[in-house]
Amino acid sequence: MSTKKQKIKQLSIILVILAMAIVMGAGIGGITWIIKKSPDISNYGQWKTSESTVIYASNGKVLTKLYKENRSYVPISKIPKDLQHAIVAIEDERFYEHFGLDIKGILRAIWVDLKHMAKVEGASTITQQLARNALLSLEQTFSRKFQEMYIALQFERMYTKDEILEFYLNEISLGDIYHNAYGVQSAAKYYFNKDVWELTLAESALIAGLPKGPNAYSPYRNLEKSRNRRNIVLKKMLEHGYIAKEEYEQAIKEKIHLEKAKENNAEIAPYFVSYIRKKLIDKFGSELVYTGGLKVYTTLDLDIQNKAKETTDEALEKYIPTTTRKSGQSKLQPQLGIITIDPNTGYIKAMIGGRGDDKFNRTTQAYRQPGSSFKPFVYATAIEQGAGTGTIVDDTLKEYKTSLDDKEGASWIPKNYNNKYLGPTTLRIGLAKSINVMAVKLLDRVGIDNTIRLAKKMGIKNLVPEDRNLSLALGGLTKGVTPLEMATSYGVLATGGIKTDPIAITKVEDNNGNVIWSNETSRNIVLKESVAYLVTDMLRSAVSRGPLVWGTGWRAYLNRPMAGKTGTTSNYSDAWFVGYTPDLVTTVWIGEDSPTRMEYPKKDKQGNIIKDKNGKTQTEIVSSGEAARLWGDYMRKVVQNRPVKDFKRPDNIIAKEICIEDGQLPNQYCPPQSRREELYIEGTEPTKIGKLHKETAQVKIDKSTGLIATDYCPSDQIVTKTYQVDTGIIVDKNGVPIKKLAPETKLPLKDENGNYIYEQIPSKECDVHGPQDAGEEIKDKIFDFFNILRGR
Repeated sequence: MSTKKQKIKQLSIILVILAMAIVMGAGIGGITWIIKKSPDISNYGQWKTSESTVIYASNGKVLTKLYKENRSYVPISKIPKDLQHAIVAIEDERFYEHFGLDIKGILRAIWVDLKHMAKVEGASTITQQLARNALLSLEQTFSRKFQEMYIALQFERMYTKDEILEFYLNEISLGDIYHNAYGVQSAAKYYFNKDVWELTLAESALIAGLPKGPNAYSPYRNLEKSRNRRNIVLKKMLEHGYIAKEEYEQAIKEKIHLEKAKENNAEIAPYFVSYIRKKLIDKFGSELVYTGGLKVYTTLDLDIQNKAKETTDEALEKYIPTTTRKSGQSKLQPQLGIITIDPNTGYIKAMIGGRGDDKFNRTTQAYRQPGSSFKPFVYATAIEQGAGTGTIVDDTLKEYKTSLDDKEGASWIPKNYNNKYLGPTTLRIGLAKSINVMAVKLLDRVGIDNTIRLAKKMGIKNLVPEDRNLSLALGGLTKGVTPLEMATSYGVLATGGIKTDPIAITKVEDNNGNVIWSNETSRNIVLKESVAYLVTDMLRSAVSRGPLVWGTGWRAYLNRPMAGKTGTTSNYSDAWFVGYTPDLVTTVWIGEDSPTRMEYPKKDKQGNIIKDKNGKTQTEIVSSGEAARLWGDYMRKVVQNRPVKDFKRPDNIIAKEICIEDGQLPNQYCPPQSRREELYIEGTEPTKIGKLHKETAQVKIDKSTGLIATDYCPSDQIVTKTYQVDTGIIVDKNGVPIKKLAPETKLPLKDENGNYIYEQIPSKECDVHGPQDAGEEIKDKIFDFFNILRGR
């Protein structure tokens, strides 16, 4: 029996030993797993914690922040002692005594929980909270709790108490449902619009009371509850000797003055912010951008941006209509884009990428047909080849074959928008009045390839082989251009021939203040200064309000030196104005996202559609006139307090008086109204006296017969014509010979040698009307006289 008992005893001992071994093994295995799965914190002090990337406008104001967690890291030296003590007093009163785990606190928490039979009191130290918030998930499991304790011990082993407190104060969530604020610096800005080192004792206590429940104790949500929590923190500070009784009593009486920091101007420039964000992510990757605490310095001028937004809102209310569409990037149509750059630095000063809340940036992503705003590239090519502002192009219809290889093709007759033709006209007037026929003829003269080459040099990037045709002169492109490209290209003219690449970011610093990217201005000479100046001078006429010329862009006129060009596509789907002063270039584009004719019903002030007497809806068309008006309204605000600057005139630009119908020096017959000073690059000016104007005389012609009128022809059939004495060619009021036109096409007629055929005075007198006709006419006049006397 004893032997049996002995065996049972031995077996029991073996089972106990085996159980202990299993438990110990499991414990050792569990501890090993926890250690293996726990993150390495040896470099925590180097990488710190997730920080917001801050984007600044050009004046140093915060434009916006990019973050996963809105946080600005500050060292412990900048965090006031009152805030450090407040956190310790309320969150972990034995922080400076324990080694990461507060055994006394744990036992007390267990006792309180048992007494209330519920989870009432926590026992996590500041170090444990840091481990949980920074490195672990929030799931409530035993393994996670043991991991938290292990990591807390590691923190205490590797870092000082001040370092741990610094990590914690920069890590904790202190925001409410309205604002994502992590760390004490973000909280100080959110609640008091102060830097953390500027907080008072009472403000420090309020922030210290938030970790227990940032949403519950937020003063924005419940001011009284927040005040009570603050006072509890202050009482704890008094109990632990961090403040004197006088400080305590003064602090609990202090009123809570809330003030949110204006740290987000993104709503003023949402498209610019998106543009910056994409550039940052492309260069640095999204992880660094959203967590790395970068400081991004941009070129945006908040004052100019505000003026752009304000003027756009006014235009949409007053003269740019609104409709809704199912297609397009946005339901609101028509859309618009505005971009302003400094042509000398390339700095983007303002950007309106559209209306509405879509993400499509029309200043950088919308490729649209430029219409007549492309014409300056043709004129610049002509100036490069030796033309001056007084060079002549004949504004009369001409037929072209559409193929480029001289094979037979369909015919094309370019026409002016108003179907009026001026005959021989200077480049200045042709560009100022945006004459289509002249632009096409000039392109044909200077060469398509030469024009494409120059446009690319100036900044137009997306010209393709299919663009090698004469419609290029009218802005008929295969892909189109962006407003940013147009602003960059016109900037070449503003700077006197220097192309400056556009810049939105000047530099980027890491969270230690080290410059990790510096964006220097890139400038290249692409045009001679004299060429740029002559094109600018012609574009100044394009915005002129007379008296010599009334340009198409007159609505954009500023009371200072400026130049610019309108552009409207043939079906009114795009409207442009690109204009510049010596130090700012602005592009305005208006159009629908899905190219559509911008014709809309007219509405009264109450929004009712206006109809005519027959019940037909009256419509209005948006064109370059509205684009020029928007440009002028906007830029007048921008330049209001800026010094007036003029475009620098190169020394080799000379003025010559010419006769504007032939582009030569005036002869004795050139009429006074046709004599005008025009500009040339020295060496290209005209030196010969013109022969277009000749001695003239007048003759009366009977319209009914086409013959020279006699005394017997009816007076109401007689017209007076001016003609050249030695040729008999009829001339217009300016002494220019009048070409004969084909009745149907209105094309000028030519003889077999290709010379123009001109209208001639008749060589014979009228032989249809005789004395009898004259007598009848006298009799009719006598009867008419007496009828008048009788009141008939």
